[in-house]
Amino acid sequence: MMKITAHRGYSGQYPENTMLAFEKAAEAGADEIELDVQLSRDGKVVVFHDESLERLTGVGKMVMELTLDELAKLNAAKMVHGEKFGFNKIPSFEEYLAWVKKTNIVTNIELKNGRYYYEGLEEKTIELINKYGLADRVYFSSFNHVSLMKCKKLQPAIPCGALVFMPMGNAGYCVKSSGLDFYHPDMKSLNDETVASCKKHGVGINVWTIDDMPGLLKAKACGCRSVITDFPDVCKVWVGSGK
Repeated sequence: MMKITAHRGYSGQYPENTMLAFEKAAEAGADEIELDVQLSRDGKVVVFHDESLERLTGVGKMVMELTLDELAKLNAAKMVHGEKFGFNKIPSFEEYLAWVKKTNIVTNIELKNGRYYYEGLEEKTIELINKYGLADRVYFSSFNHVSLMKCKKLQPAIPCGALVFMPMGNAGYCVKSSGLDFYHPDMKSLNDETVASCKKHGVGINVWTIDDMPGLLKAKACGCRSVITDFPDVCKVWVGSGK
């Protein structure tokens, strides 16, 4: 059955990449949670999507400019949700792992090594995963495929998925020959040729971001491994209905 992956937690209703969004994704029955990691100024792995803090917190600084303690004082819900959900801090990755370990949820970890390549992000992330004994319940994704190949060298058993913005010809061959496991396309770039190539080379497809019925129908017809969605409860009900 196609898996339901909660995009930045249950981000369609709750502040993205916060513990509240992750908890609500679990309550909604999500099979997996997708989140983003980068490093604070003091080298701690933190959960946050944008390199800049401004869109969500209103603070005109980069994540890497503040320490973990300084980041924890910022409200990650401020600019999008106001006071609706109260104060929601930027969580550390370790805080998330301590929570998710108590569930059966698999985590899709996006390494934010795009605009800036964080030195040691892969090593520190893997160290924390091993500390909590979760290597068999995680996989990596990134638009920086060099970062993924580094993860494969560090811990080959953890699956890795190549995120792409634009359609990639012969995607299955490219992913497999690079030593990776999954292909993560935008729904708009998912086509018959891509699906056939991935099936031929045994590459699983995790497609993003699916928030409507046409997207769900297309993803199921294409045999996608999972759909990454802002609304995990709606997708879970539909997939569970067997339609």
